[in-house]
Order: sequence, then structure tokens, then C-alpha cells
Amino acid sequence: MRSKSAPIRREPVRAGGRVKGRGRGDADADASGSHGRQAAEKAAESAAEKAVEIKGLTKRFGRATVLDQVDLTIAPGEIHALVGQNGSGKSTLIKILSGVHTADAGQIRVGGRPLSAPVRPADLREHSLAFVHQDLGLVDDLTVVENVRVGQYRPGRLSRRIAWAQEGRRAEETFARLKASIPRGAQVGSLPAGQRAIVAIARAVQGQRPGTGAIVFDESTQSLPREMLPEFYDILQAIARSGTGILIVSHRLEEVMALADRVTVLRDGKATAEGVPVAELSEAELSRLILGRELASGRIGAAADGEHVKPEVALEATGLSGRVLRKLDLQVHGGEVIGITGAGDCGLTEVADIVAGNSRACGGRLKIGGREFTLPVGNRAALHDAGLAVIPQNRMEDGLAAEVSALANVTLPRVGRRGRLFLGRGWQRREFKAAVDAFGITPQSPNSPAAWFSGGNQQKLLLSKWLLNRPQILMACEPTQAVDVGARLDILRALRQATNEGIAVVICSIEVQDLAVVCDRVIVLRAGRDHLEIAGDVTAEAITRATYG
Repeated sequence: MRSKSAPIRREPVRAGGRVKGRGRGDADADASGSHGRQAAEKAAESAAEKAVEIKGLTKRFGRATVLDQVDLTIAPGEIHALVGQNGSGKSTLIKILSGVHTADAGQIRVGGRPLSAPVRPADLREHSLAFVHQDLGLVDDLTVVENVRVGQYRPGRLSRRIAWAQEGRRAEETFARLKASIPRGAQVGSLPAGQRAIVAIARAVQGQRPGTGAIVFDESTQSLPREMLPEFYDILQAIARSGTGILIVSHRLEEVMALADRVTVLRDGKATAEGVPVAELSEAELSRLILGRELASGRIGAAADGEHVKPEVALEATGLSGRVLRKLDLQVHGGEVIGITGAGDCGLTEVADIVAGNSRACGGRLKIGGREFTLPVGNRAALHDAGLAVIPQNRMEDGLAAEVSALANVTLPRVGRRGRLFLGRGWQRREFKAAVDAFGITPQSPNSPAAWFSGGNQQKLLLSKWLLNRPQILMACEPTQAVDVGARLDILRALRQATNEGIAVVICSIEVQDLAVVCDRVIVLRAGRDHLEIAGDVTAEAITRATYG
């Protein structure tokens, strides 16, 4: 495996269309009297040179056009990136390719052959078109072999029993192609994140004939720890070298710049850039194509002199310990943003659960606003009453009620406090409007279920839910996970804005760039008790050196 840095770029694949017009081949065809046959052969040859060709793809939901005449071409052996803000149409395009939705207009060809609509699973297998989604789609209770071979089992003719030894050998052959070794009898739920991702890739790759078809990776890196990314990128590049086309959908612009050959940008359902070579773009230029405007750079908000930090300690933690985390001491002042990060199994994912009292296997002491707590805390509501608010990493499972209205989600923490005299919805509507105005939430529809909002707007709903509660300490876990570049800055600005009201903010995240632009200090967790602190000149380079140095 390479060192934990950006992937080494391959020589870009050039997949431009042929120049229309008459050439030597046409003249020869005219001379031989077989122009029509030659033209047909050329058209077939051109189509075969495209792993996937999408032309004029259009999709409407009611009066809203979410995809408008979109073209996209993936060459064999190319890594092609599809980017855009949440709501730009990326998810709809992927759902049309995978058969969830049916397009209203347009054509899709894979390897030169048309993909019929509606798309069925059998059509995907026949055309060698596979998908690896953000949630990976694995069944934790099944073994590695069962997850890889699901839908591919070949029961015996007479007994109808599945020959598991044979299925295991087929799975091993696929892992060998990926140069990966995973215990095939292990339950997938017991595997670390990196191995789970490889299982999902193996399931997609097993039906691919080298040099044919395409694999779509839809935000597949979001669930991976950062130190696993180089190995994941190595696998993608090896698949591309075999001649299979790859489409990656990603919010991580640094990932797109380092990995992709070409990029297509969607904005408001239209392609603002089609197949632009990444080598011809800077990250700032790519951001402008995505947003339709220049993206502000540099640190957000506070100056580096620390004058905004209040003398009062809002949160003091002593000896925080969990399954992995060991003896972390932490002091956070009002008006301050502190980042916590780390590589591998350093205990980063435990920090918020320990502080919020969600973990029973923990120890340590907390002091919040003069009140002291011994961990584990028996009464988690007491932590909330003391002024602690925690934004969990999994926003839809642990933070929001998916089928409940946005208005109810945003105002829920204050319903009980308002009492019977405030059961009317007027105050809730006023608070929801305040959230919309402060965070730029779209759509501005209070009665829409939270599940109807994009990932970035779901995160804004969750952020406003707790910031409107005026906590003393706000702890946010991966607050920009799976959100687009515009929403990312909105969220980071909101976290910094909270410190103007004296709130202490703690961000637990592996996103080094986010921590660099918003944090006053960053604590880097290392294995055991060797924790480091970066203060003053907080840069992405300094955080990376401390994390992996």
C-alpha cells in the first residue's frame, strides 16, 4: 500500500468524440462504392469505444425537472467523476442507471448496446453495469461469501442445495483479482470499515469481464476512515487499468482532483461541464463550476490572536476513557472552536458517545457550567440540562426523525419547555423560519418530512435544532459528512457564528481541511495516551503531520 497521501495520478484517458466531417476513410468508401457499410462500421466502432454513453437524459417529478438533457460519456479504463451540490440531479441520474427511476427522455448505452427502460437487475448483469453505494448494501449477519455471492448462487440441479465450497472458491477468485485477503467465513458485521468496502467492491466486480462494462461508486468513500483511502484508490485504479470504466460520485473535491481523469458537473439538473479533463482544472475552478460563483477561501471568522476566546471554561473533561480512548483531558472555553481528529482506531468515534453518556463502557469526569458528572452518567437528561448538545455522526438514524416534518424536528427540544400555553404552532413556525434564514435551508417547507431534504439540508436541520436551543457546549461529529461544497461552508460558518454567542464548539472529524479553516486548536488522538495538540497556526499540513507523522 502507498503512504497515506493522495493517490498517484494515472495518465489521463482521453475520451473525446470523433470530429465530424469527411476524411480519408470516407473517400476510400466512396471509391469502393461501400460508403454506407463503412459509415455503419465506424458508428459501431465509435459506440464500442464508450463504456457508458448517456445522451439527453431527462427526468421530471411533477412540474419539477430534476434532469434536463444531460449527456455523459465514460471511456473504457477511465475514472470519470460526477459532482454537484445536493439537489443537482446526481442521485436521480444514478437511480435511473440502477433502475430505481425511469427516465422521461434520453438514451443509455453500455458498451455500445442500448440499456432498455425500465432497467432490471438482469439487464445490469447482462451489460456488466454494477454499483457500490454509500451504505455499501451489505448484510451484517451474513458471511463474506454470502454477501459477495448473493444473487449469484447456483443450486444443484437435483438437490437444489447451494455448493458453498464452490461459492467460496468463486469469491476467493474475485478477492484475488483485487489483491485482497479477507476471511470468507467471517460475518460482515464483524469486519472493519475498510474490509467491508472491499467486500462490496468484490460483489460488484465479480460479474465484470475485464475490459467491459462499468462500475458506479456512489459516495462509497464516505464510510471509510481516511487512512483506508489510498488502498481504496489503488483498487479503483487497478479496475480501471483492466479496461472497465468507473464513475465516481463524490463531494470530496480533493479526491476528484487526485483520482479522476475527467469530470462532469451538474447544477440545477443541467450539465455545466461535460467530460472536462481534470488536469485542466484547479480545485477553485471546479468549485466555481459546481456553485456558479467563486468560493471564498481562507479561515472562517475568528482572528488568530485568540481575543474571541472567553476566560470561562465551558467544558472540562478529565481522564476520558472508553474501549480504545485512553485518559483524554480536555478544556474548552466559551467562544472557542476545538477540533478532535486522529487516524485508525484511535478512539475518535468514541469521544462524543462518552461525553454524551451514550456509552456504558467508559470512565472519566465532566464539569459543565459548575456541575460535575462521573462517567458513565446514569441520567443523560442532566447533561442536556447542564447545557450540552451533541450532533451525532449518523444524522438520520440518531439525530432526526426521517418521516416527521422539518418543523417538528427543528423545534422538538423546546416543545416540553414551552408547556401547555404554547401548544400552538405559531412559535414553531417562527423558529423554523429563523432556522431557514440563518442556515439557508431549502426547500423552505416546514411540513415536508426530514427524509425529503438533501444530505446538506438535513445536516442544517439538525444543526439548527440544537443551536436554537442555546447550549453552552455544542459537540458535532463529522458535521460535513456527505454534504456538498456549498453546504459545507454554510455549516462551518454556522459553527463559527455560534461562538459569537459564547458557545463552546467541539468538532470531531477526520476532515483535515474543515478543521484547518474553522478551529482555534486541534487535538490529535494517537494510540494509547499520546495525544498531541496544535494551537496557533492551525493548518491542514500541520494536522496531517501530527496525525500520520
